Amino acid sequence: MGPMTGDAVAPKRSAMRTLWRGTAPLRGIVAAGAVAGLISAGIGSRVVMRIIAVLNHDRDGVTTDARAIVGEISLGGTMSLVMLGAVAGVLGGLFYLGLRRWLWVPPTWRGPAFAAVTLLTVGHVLFDTANVDFQIFEPVAVVIALFAALFLMNGLLLVPLADRIHPEPAYPAGSRVPRAVAFVIALVCLFGLILMIDTFRTMINDAGTCYTAAGGGEGCAIREDDLVP
Repeated sequence: MGPMTGDAVAPKRSAMRTLWRGTAPLRGIVAAGAVAGLISAGIGSRVVMRIIAVLNHDRDGVTTDARAIVGEISLGGTMSLVMLGAVAGVLGGLFYLGLRRWLWVPPTWRGPAFAAVTLLTVGHVLFDTANVDFQIFEPVAVVIALFAALFLMNGLLLVPLADRIHPEPAYPAGSRVPRAVAFVIALVCLFGLILMIDTFRTMINDAGTCYTAAGGGEGCAIREDDLVP
């Protein structure tokens, strides 16, 4: 088979250009999600952890559930948080792209609305009663509020960026499907809220019961009751 002629290569190049242009909104959403996640879940979580450490200076040197040492700030740990935040942000951006149509709130309220949906659904991964960090650091209500604020920060950053990069298209009028889906989302969030309230109640009751974690999700290594007065 002889070499491809210029006339044969041209259609392929044209198809690649069309594909590249067609994926521009998706690439933009990925970039917006990465930026929002890097700032909120990455840098924001590091700031929150530092605030918690300052509030609990008597816990310097203890081990967290993730095997980190309280009071020590490492470049590797910070970079891991930033990268993890960016990846989580990308997933959040794609989630928002699929969810945006069903958020029945004015555009100015989409950021807080998206933050509420993510907090009451995927937020359960973070707010886990098995994570003994919530038994080590106090006041636990402040710890919960600080981490919950990161969800709001992400929503306020992501939504304007995503809507600017990829404006919402016009949808057919008169369809009942959006309302039905929005109703299902509201029910899921209500169920998530009930579970979250029960989780927070458990965390508050268990606050201050652990001194240091075993690390790696293996629970508490030394309980407060085990310490010699």
